[in-house]
Amino acid sequence: MTPPVYLTPLDIGWMIRDLTHQILDSKQRFRQVVGIANGGLSVSRPLAAALGLPHTSVRISHYDGGFRRSTPIVEGELIPPTNNLIVDELIDGGWTYNTFDEHFGLEGNAMAVLLWNPNGPKPDFYVEEKPDAWVIFPWEKEYAECGLKST
Repeated sequence: MTPPVYLTPLDIGWMIRDLTHQILDSKQRFRQVVGIANGGLSVSRPLAAALGLPHTSVRISHYDGGFRRSTPIVEGELIPPTNNLIVDELIDGGWTYNTFDEHFGLEGNAMAVLLWNPNGPKPDFYVEEKPDAWVIFPWEKEYAECGLKST
């Protein structure tokens, strides 16, 4: 079994910096940044600040206490429906990406993530391919359970 990969707050900061530069270099202009709660908010808030854009969020939950739900919970609205930068921490299997597309639509919007699994849908912007291991971010409880500090 491959050991998990723990990303530090410093790793996340550098990745958000890289993502910001990619978006600015693309010359695309967005109305707002839309973070997908929960994990995406830790990326979308600083990204919105770096880009000088308003921030809002939606919630998509596929799990309940570690168990996969048969039907995801989706909360929030996407106003305006287009020209938004949709942000999550990663695309792995594509469940959240596809659920977002089904409920809100990705056409006319762009998707940005820190990590992308090449077996999942490809976002418009990403920093690195996801390693072939479970990735633990500083905002997850597993991070603290291993004695690591996120600050």
